[in-house]
Amino acid sequence: MSSSSDDDSDGSESTGSEQFEAVPDEESAPDEPQPKKVKTGWSNSYSSTVQKMMTNMGYKKDQGLGKLGQGRLEPVEAARQDGRRGLGLKLEKISSAAEQWRDNLEEIRIPERIDWIENHCDDLDNLSMEDLSEWVRQAPKKEIIDDETNFCDPEILRNVLSSKSAFDELDGNDMRRARTRSNPFETIRGSIFQNRAAVKMANIDSLCDFMFTNPKDKNDKSLVKDNDLLYFADICAGPGGFTEYVLYKKGWQAKGFGFTLRGQNDFKLDNFFAASPETFDPFYGTAGDGDIFNPANQTSFAEYVLKGTEQAGVHFVMADGGFSVDGKENIQEILSKQLYMCQCLVALSILRDKGHFVCKLFDLFTPFSVGLVYLMYKCFEEISICKPNTSRPANSERYLICKWKKSNTETVRRHLSSINQDMWDNPNAETDVRELVSLDVLFRDKEFVEYITESNNRLGHNQIVGLIKIAAYCNNPDLKEPRQAEYRSKCLELWNLPDKMRQAPEMKTPDVLLAELLSDWNGDKDFMSVPANRLDSKKTLSQKIIHPPDWYFVPLSRSEDNARDTATFFLSRGRGIILKWSTTGRWEPCDCVLEMSPKTLIYGEIVQEQIGEGSKGIMVRALHIIDGICLGGLNIARMPIKERLKLCDKFARSLNKPNKKATSADGNHVQMTPIRCKKLIPLSEFNNFFQQMRPYKMKNNSNERLGIRIRSGDDTAERFYIVGGMMFLNELMHPFVSAISSTHNTIYYYNLDTKQSFFPNHMLRVFSSFKNCFIHRQLWKWTNVYQVHEVMPKDMREDGTLFRMDFCEFLQERLKR
Repeated sequence: MSSSSDDDSDGSESTGSEQFEAVPDEESAPDEPQPKKVKTGWSNSYSSTVQKMMTNMGYKKDQGLGKLGQGRLEPVEAARQDGRRGLGLKLEKISSAAEQWRDNLEEIRIPERIDWIENHCDDLDNLSMEDLSEWVRQAPKKEIIDDETNFCDPEILRNVLSSKSAFDELDGNDMRRARTRSNPFETIRGSIFQNRAAVKMANIDSLCDFMFTNPKDKNDKSLVKDNDLLYFADICAGPGGFTEYVLYKKGWQAKGFGFTLRGQNDFKLDNFFAASPETFDPFYGTAGDGDIFNPANQTSFAEYVLKGTEQAGVHFVMADGGFSVDGKENIQEILSKQLYMCQCLVALSILRDKGHFVCKLFDLFTPFSVGLVYLMYKCFEEISICKPNTSRPANSERYLICKWKKSNTETVRRHLSSINQDMWDNPNAETDVRELVSLDVLFRDKEFVEYITESNNRLGHNQIVGLIKIAAYCNNPDLKEPRQAEYRSKCLELWNLPDKMRQAPEMKTPDVLLAELLSDWNGDKDFMSVPANRLDSKKTLSQKIIHPPDWYFVPLSRSEDNARDTATFFLSRGRGIILKWSTTGRWEPCDCVLEMSPKTLIYGEIVQEQIGEGSKGIMVRALHIIDGICLGGLNIARMPIKERLKLCDKFARSLNKPNKKATSADGNHVQMTPIRCKKLIPLSEFNNFFQQMRPYKMKNNSNERLGIRIRSGDDTAERFYIVGGMMFLNELMHPFVSAISSTHNTIYYYNLDTKQSFFPNHMLRVFSSFKNCFIHRQLWKWTNVYQVHEVMPKDMREDGTLFRMDFCEFLQERLKR
């Protein structure tokens, strides 16, 4: 099976993955020499020697070659061979189909038609596994579709099959050339993306009022909570066109989970030019092969996705599976039945309540396929079967779109899982599941049956027209669809896509990229080298931290050299190229295996985390973000620090891939370095923080040290790191401090220099930018193990050392004021 995301299969065309087809790009092809025009008259047609010979034989100009001057005046035109056909070969079926073509047969809508059907009867709670099992009908395997007329007009089915058969004798290149010339939307191609699948998803998203990239509930309220990522899954979808579109729209604020067959149709993330793939996490199941039919793969993928979304599930699932059915195009639906079902099954396993689902299907004539759609109709508030304009008119492809998953779908999920398990265990069984829902149950829901029948008839009719049009263009190579340029421009505007060619992303030098990210700060970029102010005594504490309620702190890790600040800047150029600002004042390659969205500039530290205690502990490195300037192209430098850290936390969650390994510089497969965001803790919670710390036993060290637990969700063992100090950050610009008005009982801001007071409704900048916050940061390094003891005898205190007791006394005095 090939999980191609751009299969676009039907009886008239190759069913392999389109990204491997040699489809001529007529608009971008280089100019070719044009044949010279032949004028009437023999003097322009023959050489002078031939003309002389013919004159001697009695030939007269502008007369025929016969005895009486009869016969043709023009040279005999050279025969043109069409594709691989022999000279003079005529395909009767193609010619017959071509004769039926008329321009008025084709109806084109921009945007196209989409009809929804709402499930008015919510009876899922009343359906048990036993009820669903009674609906199932098994019978000997069937390999014909000609008699499947329960859900379509028999004439439509007959004409669809006969129209497909008209192309059986046609060379594939001939058909592709005719298809390219005849399809009004062909020149859209992949737009700025790696293939046409991405543009199909843009088309579908726009057609559905962007319900995938901007999901909302029935009250038009966003289904993505504040500070939450947009989670999605892309299954059976290599090389990843659907995902490239979503990440183009949402950037790092969307996180995707991928599942597809490994091999030639795997995800090709290096081909993502319109978007950056760092927040996409491919997973191939417990078997490691990406086979969606395997129940163990389904279960492990669902567990992985739920763990990565804190058990909430994804907001939407996209499924675009297909495989080659060469020679069996007319029974593609029968051959694809298990693929249909497994994609629906996985979607039900990982979607959160009110989530959406889009799945590529082909024909929907058999009771099995219609029954599967019926079950999805029961599991969602609304469904639609539509064919976007980007899906070629002559093929069987269509998309099932499901809106707002219900909360009580577990029984249906378990039922489909049970059926797939039986198929998996008995692949060569003589009998097959022919009906997931019995016909009598289906026909009791008249509205549903009418919807399916009308859809099949309409899409079938349009497919017949598309096939006839291709036949006409095959018969007449001079025909070309004149509206392609107009429709390309109109559709790209409607789908919010730029009308330009696909281009590889530009790889900028570190200095150029830094200048772009710093923007107007670039002229004063020396601020990046300003050292932290050191808190080394109670005196400096009172001088630097004037108003504690405006201050926050983050814990820092213990370094080998406790006198040095372990934090520094990290710059991402994308594609795995992460640079670290060194103590020598230049950018150096980061020695950790990291993935980070390009156009990122953050301030953080590499932390030695430990999983498990004592001799069995495992040391791993992680990047902890302290603050940020730009995240994947989003400039946050002037936001308040609490807003900056919220986005940094969201950014870190989008990038973490606990199951992914990468290749290190020495060629070994190593675990990806996790990225976390420091928790910004109010200074008023200073004592509470120390109470949360506890002594940990270190690997290869008998001494215990104070550490803080990390709640990462990446592993079952406790993960922690040893704290070696604190960094203090002021959320207000100097010289502002906050205060509470006794008259209005609200916060206001007081300028210590001008002695003026300002309430928040004044258009005044009081919150500290990254630059201001960074320059005025305060550092308390723990160089003495006694510094953090809760009680410390005064005679043991050292000059030039700040102790925990000093901090507590200072805060007690200042917070009373």
